[in-house]
Amino acid sequence: MDILEFRESYINEDINAEAVNTMRYPVEVFIDNAADILKNDYSLITDMSQCFFSFSKGTRAYKNMHIDAAYLDLASNALDLLCADYNEGEITNITNEILGNKSQLLLNFFENSLKGFFASAEQADPAVQLARDIRNNYKDIHTIHLFVVSTNRLSKSVKNLDFPDYTFKEHTFKVTLDVLDIEGIYRSKLAGFEKEKIVINCNEFGIRGIPCIKADIGTDQYESYLAIVPGSFLSEIYKKYSSALLESNVRSFLKFNGAVNKGIRGTILNEKSRFFTYNNGISTTARGVTVVSDPICGNMITAFDDLQIINGGQTTATLAATNIKNNADLEGIFVQMKLTVLKDSDPELIRNIAKYANSQNKVKTADLNSSHPFYVRMEDFSRKIYAPLASGSLVQQLWFFERTRGQYEQPIMQMTKAQANNYKLTRPKSMRFTLTDLAKYINAANMLPHYVSWGGEVNAAHFHNDMEKQWNKSNEVFNELFYKELIGKKILFSKIETMISSQQWYQEKRAYRPQIVAYTFSKLVLSAKAIHKEINYRQIWDLQRVPIEFDEDIAQIGKIVFDRINDPYRSTANVETYCKKTECWDIISKVPYSISDELREILISPSEKTVEKIAAKKDQAFDNGIMNEIEIFNKGAEYWSSLVERGQAQYVLNNADVFALTDAIKYCNLQYTQLTKKQIKTIMDVVKKLKENGIE
Repeated sequence: MDILEFRESYINEDINAEAVNTMRYPVEVFIDNAADILKNDYSLITDMSQCFFSFSKGTRAYKNMHIDAAYLDLASNALDLLCADYNEGEITNITNEILGNKSQLLLNFFENSLKGFFASAEQADPAVQLARDIRNNYKDIHTIHLFVVSTNRLSKSVKNLDFPDYTFKEHTFKVTLDVLDIEGIYRSKLAGFEKEKIVINCNEFGIRGIPCIKADIGTDQYESYLAIVPGSFLSEIYKKYSSALLESNVRSFLKFNGAVNKGIRGTILNEKSRFFTYNNGISTTARGVTVVSDPICGNMITAFDDLQIINGGQTTATLAATNIKNNADLEGIFVQMKLTVLKDSDPELIRNIAKYANSQNKVKTADLNSSHPFYVRMEDFSRKIYAPLASGSLVQQLWFFERTRGQYEQPIMQMTKAQANNYKLTRPKSMRFTLTDLAKYINAANMLPHYVSWGGEVNAAHFHNDMEKQWNKSNEVFNELFYKELIGKKILFSKIETMISSQQWYQEKRAYRPQIVAYTFSKLVLSAKAIHKEINYRQIWDLQRVPIEFDEDIAQIGKIVFDRINDPYRSTANVETYCKKTECWDIISKVPYSISDELREILISPSEKTVEKIAAKKDQAFDNGIMNEIEIFNKGAEYWSSLVERGQAQYVLNNADVFALTDAIKYCNLQYTQLTKKQIKTIMDVVKKLKENGIE
């Protein structure tokens, strides 16, 4: 598929079709899509929220301005401002003049915010809230990061995107500009796509190099170094590269817990000579390093390729923030660093390094968790369980769970147009959903809208923690019925999105749709529970649509949510922040509401679900036994003998454990024709015990 074919498909299917399905403007869908690419493919942003505002009657006091989306990323001391250039027609070039105009309009929004343009504006408007946040926190901002996203192509005449610093009332801000054009969008969908590597040369940040010791650990998979890093170096590279330096798990942690640690800040300001002793240091990875031998300092790292901080993001962010806000002198502050240089691109190794480096961190990202057996099982269901034929449809279709990024798009990019059309006939893009989507549907149905309001990664981490507890207790509940009900929840969630978008009260503001949808879903579930009823998600799966009886209740509950989150007397002025608090859910959950008689008729009692759930658990237990028996055989006798040898050598196995693994060896050697349920369970329990002791 060439770029022009891709552009046509992208505009028609990814943007315009989605806009029709969800009753949104195409440019709104495009902004969300572009922000997703900037975040998950290019690692240029942590988040982005739509906050359209345009002013074209400039005066001497206040200039013309335009903004489509933004995020005040205090964790990175950055303000991200975005302008969209959505063109459905023939592709055109994005010139220096266009970039200059759009960038200036974004900077004008920043300047007008500081001048007080929005001081008396409606507080609930997202652009107004952003402006007030800017005015209250401008001393914490080091970089204004401008983004222009477009379905056009960047002109070859644009040689660089450098921008001069911006000064307002003796306060200077670094300004950077990035453009995501159709070519950048196209590249992000290709198999083997990798974001541009960050190359850090130490001499560009005021030091010759970083003294280090290479650890000789006898492996050819990676190299390890221990180093002492100047705090000023960490601060400066963080100011330049911000969240791009942070592994995704660390970005989510800072978003959820805050970037500035008061204890670290206090040590920097008051006891900096003890910083090295008090601080735990940082853990990092890199794709490569340049090491030189110095006659005085010994080995020194002079350059890093693709440096990533996988633990210690709060230390790094606090060093930068304290230097920016408090003008702290970082001279004499040093941080210990463990560096792992990866010789091969092994995603599983990278995930495990990040996972174990952050074992104390409860906020883990979807990327770290995607290999969990739960998600693998959901992926397997989505590839083999065809949806019932929807009314008017001639082809049975599959809901497509994209467990890891690119699973849906990358095969299409290798196909001809005819092949792609056939592929999408069975797997429509509208039936694709991701790991973060899955968590959103389930947490909304579980009456946790305040978690959903945190956004993709943080909400997915909360879901994963709850799911893992249930998985370890009994994974049979995650069966085919669970999967079908999951799709029922997705269909209902999408229906609520469409219903909210069509309401007059929403059309007037067009703001906070994700929060309204999540809270409406949860309030609907709670209202059914209040009359001892439940939503019949299996019925929604069977119909592949939401019964019309839901419409009135969705609209009325949506209006209740809208009114409460926009209540001028709410405890937190910023609506997005307010929706993340349990207090918001406590208030909305207590607002009286009675389910309509029409909907009441099609809800079901908990007891009606029980029989089907018990049968589904039994079926899954049977399937688990078969899959475990196959896995035992496929591992082979040599594998099981190795486990026995290592387990005994490390005093992990008792006699009963050895007997169980001996059964596995005999089965692989065809001395047994099959294993009993008890033998299979015992073998898998021993495997779990060995894994907990680091033996696999």
